[in-house]
Amino acid sequence: MRRKPKLRFTSEQKLKARRTRAFILAFAAFVMVFGAASILLFLHSVDYDLNNLISPEETTAAPEETTTGVLETVQVQSADVFYACVDSDDSLVLLSVVSSDANAGRISVCTLSPAETAAYNGETAAFSAIYQKYGLAGLRESVASALGISLERYVKQTETQLRQVIGEIGDISVNVPASIEYRGADYTLFLDAGEQSLTGDLFAKYIRYSAVEQQADAVCALVQKLLSAFDPADPSSLFNSVCNQSDTNFSVLDCTQSDGLLYTFLALQDAVSVGTPPKEGEEPA
Repeated sequence: MRRKPKLRFTSEQKLKARRTRAFILAFAAFVMVFGAASILLFLHSVDYDLNNLISPEETTAAPEETTTGVLETVQVQSADVFYACVDSDDSLVLLSVVSSDANAGRISVCTLSPAETAAYNGETAAFSAIYQKYGLAGLRESVASALGISLERYVKQTETQLRQVIGEIGDISVNVPASIEYRGADYTLFLDAGEQSLTGDLFAKYIRYSAVEQQADAVCALVQKLLSAFDPADPSSLFNSVCNQSDTNFSVLDCTQSDGLLYTFLALQDAVSVGTPPKEGEEPA
């Protein structure tokens, strides 16, 4: 006896759901096929080698020029740079000469007391008095004459400008020989003895407080920190920033040409030491 077939009842709602699923699947497949075809057509239009999708070509990056490589080609030259710093009243606080020595392969820093006297324009006066009467040009000429050297470049900053430069390059590590507890009318300064990391404000106060010998050590630390902050491959940004915070005759050529003076100092940045003011006709020691 034949079995009667089972009857299956499908509601209209289920049929509608099946149709919706089928439509979604078909539409998704169409989008995927259309998208893949569009991508392939685009890659073909820009001459992309489809073989690279299977076996990408190996490329070798060009070697970057290293810092050492940039400085190895520098022709080091001997030069003397005059540096002065003044306070908010335009009174001389720091007087220094930073010298590069091509023969010795080093940078030396010597400082002079603003109270030290020198002959200039037919009179003998303290450097501070010469500055007040004859300005920066007279001060630079009197220092050059007193030391018997030629000061090719000069840099003058206010204490505010010095603070700003240090704020950009970072704190300066200075060896403080003895603890300091100073309270004055213009400023106060408290420092422990030993290696101290000084902010721009503390560094400016320490320079003002210190004797010539301690100033020389501090300027050495400043020079080392500043030079190490430069990128020899592209020193222009920091160079321009420092020049904008200074009264100086350094020019853009000093940082853009291979024989620019900045590169001499960058090449010698690992050999910075305190020197002594030379006698007339001698190089700084």
